[in-house]
Amino acid sequence: MALPHLEALLEEKKLPGLDGFRMVAVMAVVFAHSGVGTLFFSARHGVAGFFVLSGFLITWLLLKEHEKAGTISFRNFYMRRSLRIFPAYYAFLLVSISWDLFRGNDDIKDAIVPGLFYFMNYHNALEGHSSSSIGHVWSLAIEEQFYLIWPMLFVFLMRCGREYAVALLIIASLVVLAWRSYSYTYLDYGPSYAYNAFDTRFDNLALGCLLAFLAQKPRWLTVFDGISSRFWMPFIPLGLLFLSKQYGSSDYAYGPAFTIDALLLAILLLQLIRLSSGRFWGWLNHPVSIYLGVISYPIYLWHVWGLQAGDKLNFLPEWLQLLAGVIISGMLASASYHFLEKRFLRLKHRYVVKGPRISNSSMAENPQSMDGMKARERWS
Repeated sequence: MALPHLEALLEEKKLPGLDGFRMVAVMAVVFAHSGVGTLFFSARHGVAGFFVLSGFLITWLLLKEHEKAGTISFRNFYMRRSLRIFPAYYAFLLVSISWDLFRGNDDIKDAIVPGLFYFMNYHNALEGHSSSSIGHVWSLAIEEQFYLIWPMLFVFLMRCGREYAVALLIIASLVVLAWRSYSYTYLDYGPSYAYNAFDTRFDNLALGCLLAFLAQKPRWLTVFDGISSRFWMPFIPLGLLFLSKQYGSSDYAYGPAFTIDALLLAILLLQLIRLSSGRFWGWLNHPVSIYLGVISYPIYLWHVWGLQAGDKLNFLPEWLQLLAGVIISGMLASASYHFLEKRFLRLKHRYVVKGPRISNSSMAENPQSMDGMKARERWS
């Protein structure tokens, strides 16, 4: 069976493969934090994958909104993001901070304010990774900082022109690469700063944004179709990610590697969008993969608690402790999603863009695209 072209897939109500990609990324983090390595994906690749995906998907939705209404509603954007992120996040913080205070973990005291106000990344960057149960929310702080500034920057770039936007995103990625390498190698800021700071990780998000702009250009769609035409092609970026993880000095690992990995992950993402429609990679669209992708956000939030609970079952073999920890993480995430998050996600439709389509580009000619936008907003 011939694979559909990316142009057609990108106009679907729900982009195929993305939930499977989320599942792989979050499970890479879970297994890495449990002490079990993965062949191609490490925790750093899982987190970088989420950054690339966020940059791509948020920019894709903003581009679609701009095509329909000719502008961006900041109010609608921030309301959608708030309904998606805040309920689960602050419920997790409430439980985690309360429990850490109860059990006498003094590290939580310094982490409370950074956690509440989304600058845990800079707390970790400057003070070292927190040993509290909320130390891992540094990556969510980076995403929130991105959500805060990107819509305004996006509107500015759209006024300047899409070619200008593409050029600026490329330049921004290279500047961040240069700054990260310089700050680590010559200023001796250390690995915590290179790994956690927004100014050293924005290239991951910028490359995702760049991918969304390029995916609207016919000549780039032809290129993307070409590199996603055979089932074995994703093994090329996967193999290069493995080599990037295994080899190279620390100057490489905390310098160029973050940018190179994000570029490889961006290529992999587009490949899997198309190839997940085929037989070999079809498991990415399996109901189990989709469900784990849907709850990947609360899995990321709660997996530390789940893994710790599994470790307490020390009467079991280690592999069963790990399995129990993963299952408990999934149960906590499912409870968060079904009993809390879905109540707020049902409100997101109130903040979906409305208005006539003003773009005449080939990417905007699908008469069902308004329904597609609504569907994409539900799972973004």
